[in-house]
Amino acid sequence: MTNHALNLEKKIFQNEVVERLKENQKGDSKPWVIELDPTTACNLACHGCISANLLNQGGFKRERLKQLAKEFYEMGVKAVVLIGGGEPMAHPEFGAIVDYFYDHDIHVGVTSNGTLIEKYLDQLANKTKWVRISVDAGSEDMFQKYRPHISGKSQFNKVIDGMKKISKIKKTKLGYSFLVLEKKDPNQRPLSEGGNYVETNATDIFKAAKLAKEIGCDYFEVKPSFDPSHFLNDTSNLTNIIKSQLDLSKPLEDEQFTIISPYTLKRTLDGENKQIKKYSRCLTAEMRTVLSPSGAYVCPYHRGNTNLKIGDPTMESLKEIWYGKKRQEIMQKLDPNKHCKFHCIRHSTNIELEKIDEIFKSSDGVNINSIEDFDRFI
Repeated sequence: MTNHALNLEKKIFQNEVVERLKENQKGDSKPWVIELDPTTACNLACHGCISANLLNQGGFKRERLKQLAKEFYEMGVKAVVLIGGGEPMAHPEFGAIVDYFYDHDIHVGVTSNGTLIEKYLDQLANKTKWVRISVDAGSEDMFQKYRPHISGKSQFNKVIDGMKKISKIKKTKLGYSFLVLEKKDPNQRPLSEGGNYVETNATDIFKAAKLAKEIGCDYFEVKPSFDPSHFLNDTSNLTNIIKSQLDLSKPLEDEQFTIISPYTLKRTLDGENKQIKKYSRCLTAEMRTVLSPSGAYVCPYHRGNTNLKIGDPTMESLKEIWYGKKRQEIMQKLDPNKHCKFHCIRHSTNIELEKIDEIFKSSDGVNINSIEDFDRFI
């Protein structure tokens, strides 16, 4: 996986993206990327799930979801991330909409728990640009602790077997995601009494990275966890464990396999949980949005936040939502410095977009040094 494809700031300087930014700046605003939650249904009960309060509250009706896919094409959407909320593959039309997007040159990325891979193996392997499976473990025991199934039976081997099947036939990029989690261990003495009062999946990082490479993944990603308000959880007490596990994992890297640890991991290891933003608007939200059964929102960090809900995609078309009065009002009042003190991964993108906007105003974009297109997932 090339490094520039992981650089969110660099993505906005691609030729096609710059042209869309010019159109938006002139008033012909259109979304470039949409995060779509087909359903809120989920068959796992993961510890620390950031979407716990949104789960199992229904999904898009089958015909409405297929109609939304057509609306994306008509509105010029270039990429879709099928995510949740719930487990996107739990929706019965998952395969049909992936087929539609593929046939209409809309790039697809999928974030999944991996339990339903076999049902949609062809679409995942051959009709997406990337598939990221959230595993958070490198062993069955650890998986069962942090990602238990509603049946009580571990799904670890099923998930890993499914990922192996993708890797054998894939045209897509396959990722193994590891979210660092911890919880109180009731069997241990508290820290004040000399005990280790937490248990964590971080001890499985190397084991998981090794497994990811063995089964044919393109990358392994270690990420910090967030609280329900999207602030970074403080994992500074796990610093030694995480760093030593990453050090063990680093030699696994080669031209076919990358280990990713985003800047947010360092932030949380340092005990930092707030991000200062000196701009008062979110230009990224003019390029991407989130549609879920509960509503349309300015961004995934505000999924479920009724104060920043821009419409109802179960009843309104994408065009009605995007150009509607409600969205315009929300975009006017949205102030990242006030509403987004959490760590937003597109913070650096917004800083660059502010600079680009100033160039557009002064020279109509002639001084933008655009680069070759490589990845639509800005």
